[in-house]
Parts: sequence; structure tokens; C-alpha cells
Amino acid sequence: MLWVALHLPQLSLQALPWSRAGLETLLPVAVVEQHRLLGANRAARALGVHVGQSVATALALLLQLVVQPRDEARERAFVATLALALAALTPKLNLQASGVLLEVRASLRLFGGVRCLLRRAQAIAHDCGAHVRLACAPTASAAWLLATSGSVRRRTLQSSHCARQLDRIPLGALDALLPLTPRQTELLQALGVQRLGELRALPRAGLQRRLGRALATTLDRAYGDASDPRPWFAPPERFEARRELLQRADDAAVLVAAIGALLPALGGWLQLHWHAATVLSLRLRHEHRREPVPDTVLRLQLSTPSRDIAQLALLWRERLQRHALAAPVYELILALEASVAHGGTPGELLPTAGGEGQGHAALLDRLVARLGPERVLRFEPLADHRPERAQRGVPVTETLRVPAEPPPGAPPRPAWLLEPPQPLASDALGRPLHGGLLRLCSRAERIEAGWFDGGLARRDYHVAEGSDHRLRWVYRERRADAPGNQGGWFLHGWFG
Repeated sequence: MLWVALHLPQLSLQALPWSRAGLETLLPVAVVEQHRLLGANRAARALGVHVGQSVATALALLLQLVVQPRDEARERAFVATLALALAALTPKLNLQASGVLLEVRASLRLFGGVRCLLRRAQAIAHDCGAHVRLACAPTASAAWLLATSGSVRRRTLQSSHCARQLDRIPLGALDALLPLTPRQTELLQALGVQRLGELRALPRAGLQRRLGRALATTLDRAYGDASDPRPWFAPPERFEARRELLQRADDAAVLVAAIGALLPALGGWLQLHWHAATVLSLRLRHEHRREPVPDTVLRLQLSTPSRDIAQLALLWRERLQRHALAAPVYELILALEASVAHGGTPGELLPTAGGEGQGHAALLDRLVARLGPERVLRFEPLADHRPERAQRGVPVTETLRVPAEPPPGAPPRPAWLLEPPQPLASDALGRPLHGGLLRLCSRAERIEAGWFDGGLARRDYHVAEGSDHRLRWVYRERRADAPGNQGGWFLHGWFG
């Protein structure tokens, strides 16, 4: 087995209401518990604030320091969201109080080896807005010790090399696995034990009698001398993730960045369930002013199921850039409303027609997100012979009730119809003119319909070519009151 540990060294700070710019550059922020600072961001540390100070001392040094109480429920939710995002690498995850453990032996070949997989895990954590310390080892406890102890060498694949690395770890790092009691700490100090290797070298019977069997078992599990069973992370049945903003957002750029931190978790959820998204919703909770402002709900309906996080991020960006906010936003909730079973797409050496179809679907989704579903239409055929009433435009997100393919042997139809048809002049012989004399390229196609609804149409249609060699769709009216039943010419459409 091979385990990868991702430790969040300042989880209490990272789980605060999210705003990357505010946490890292603009506002000095600190997290407090029992009047002591548990964490401080870069801006606060640069001005003299550090972990362990009392709140009174920190505020005396920095009056503009933003003090936030610790929220353990928010921390657990942050770790669970990170675990969902990391599910894109492996389904075998184990949650810790301040991080995630991944068993990745079966995933190494898929991602190109240990180095590529670690870089991928680091990138996923960064996309989620998390700053992590990574380590890998043959056992879960060893990987966690290497990640939490701040060891210089945090990557070891062989058991013998792992044992040498663990021997150098200070004894205080053992608190990450099993917190020592004051009595145990005093006894080990009296014995002069400072590192795990020295503790492991003590006689086994005396170690268990004086320090307890739990400590010896913990050491055996870290060194691989005993089994280390761990419960696997079970994803929720329904995906919903929320992000509270530290600063009220009134522009789309901040919201796009916040959604980008939630989408990796969505991607991991979809892969764990072998699903692809079809309908997503985003609820924007607004800041209340004099009058309460109702939440804004935006929906994103995909033309084809997808779990491509980059594509979804692009669609949400297009959707938010054209939406005017009713009021500043302080929280957003991303939910998956509908999904379908999806086993993934096999890799291809050469592009195929299926790949081109996926690109076309992605283009349609982007146009819908940018322009709105009411402005991106496709044609649905109707049971009427009159061309202007033989089809209607429906949003591309709707399912066609009737197949759009023409019946076999049907005469050609242009994609661009003029509304209303444009009258044409004719020469002395009754031939149509449009920038010159038109040459009729087809026999007449007679259409007579509409007597049942008062919109009678009696026409003879032709494909005509002009002097510019462009093909037009023209017709000549048939009128009972005209000589020879022949009326005027009209231009009704253009061929591509």
C-alpha cells in the first residue's frame, strides 16, 4: 500500500469565511480560542502577530486585526469538501481532524507515477483554496507523521527508508497520532527520549507496562509492524457545497473565484458516484439592507452531461458576467439538481466524430451561458406545409418532440428564411430579377395550404441562381384573379 497525507497546518484559519484576497493580502486576520491565537494569516504575521499570543496583546500590537472565533463545524466541513475534491485521484480516503489520507497504490499508473500524482493533489488543494503539506509513505500513520512533523524528507516509498525517516522525527510529533499524557511526557523526559527511534529502542515489555499498550500499538502501526485499519470516507448522497465570503461581493470576479473553489469537490463527487452533471443551481444570498433581498437562484442546464470542471467553471463565468446582482452577496451555495450515470470517456489517439460532437455541445453550452437560453434556439418541425409555419425555434436545452431530420426524398430547404418574403421585380418575359436575371435551377415545387385557418398560400417554389452565383429560394404566387393564375415573384430564403 502507499498512502498520501495532506495536512492543513492552519485549518482554523483556512476554514474562515472565504476570500483569498482578503485573507492573504488585504486584511490581517487571526483565529482565537479561549483568548489565545490559534492562527494568523500572512498580513497579520508581517505586522508582529503570531500564534500563541493573547487576544489583548495582539490587539495592542495591531488595532485593525480582524479576530474570528474558531468554528469546529466549519473546519470539519472544509476537510470534507477537500476530501470530495481529492476523490478524483482515488476512492479510498480517510478523514483526519486536520487533513485527508489517500491510499493511492492503484492510482499510480493512471496518473503517471508518484510525482505526477502528488503534483495533481497539490493543484487540487490549491484550487479548493487550501494550503497543505504533503507526504507519502507505505503506512497511513507514517505518512501522517511525516506531514505533521515538518520533516524535510516527506516522501518515502520503501519500508526500510521509511523507518529511518520516522526514527528522526521528534517525540512531540507523536501527538498527531496519540496525544501523550503529562505523566507519559515526564517519564520520557526522565529517560532522555527525544525521538521516535529512541522510543522504539526501549524494551518492549517495559514500554507497554509503563506507557501503556496503546502507545506501543501506535508505533507498530506507523512502522508497518501491525495492521492499521481505517474507515473509508463515504460521500453524501446529494451534492451541495456552500462558501461564505469574508467580504461582501458585488462583482462577478469574486463570485467566479469562489465557485472555482467548490467545483473540484463537485468533480470528485461525480467521479465517486460515476455520474455526470446535467443541471446545476447556484443560490446567491444577499446582504440585507433596509429591506430584505430574496436569494437569487441561477440554473445551468447542460445540453450534454459533463463532469469537466474546466468547462463548468467557464460556463459559470459566462453566466455570472451577464447577471446583474440585486445586492452584495455574502454566501453562495452550489447544488447538483440532476445527473445521469456516466462511466467516463475512453481516451483516443486520433479525433473522431464523437469528439467533434462533444466540442459542439460545449460551444452550445457556452453560448447559452453567455446569451441566455431564450436566445440560442434550434428548429423543431411542425405539421404544416407552409415554410414560414413548418418549424419553430425552441431553446437548445429543451428536448425536441419531433425529430428534426427531413424525410427521405424531400426537396431542398434553405436554413435562412426571410420574414416577410421580399418582393422581386420581373422582366418583360416574367422572369425574376434580383441584382440581375435569376436562373431557375429546379422544377416548380407547388405548395397549397392554409385553407383551414384563413391563411391560404398557393405558391410555386424554385431554387434560383443569381449573377453572384449564390443560391436563392424564390416562389411565384398563383392567383385566381391574375392572367394565367401567375402572380408576382418573391425571395423567401437563402441557401448557405
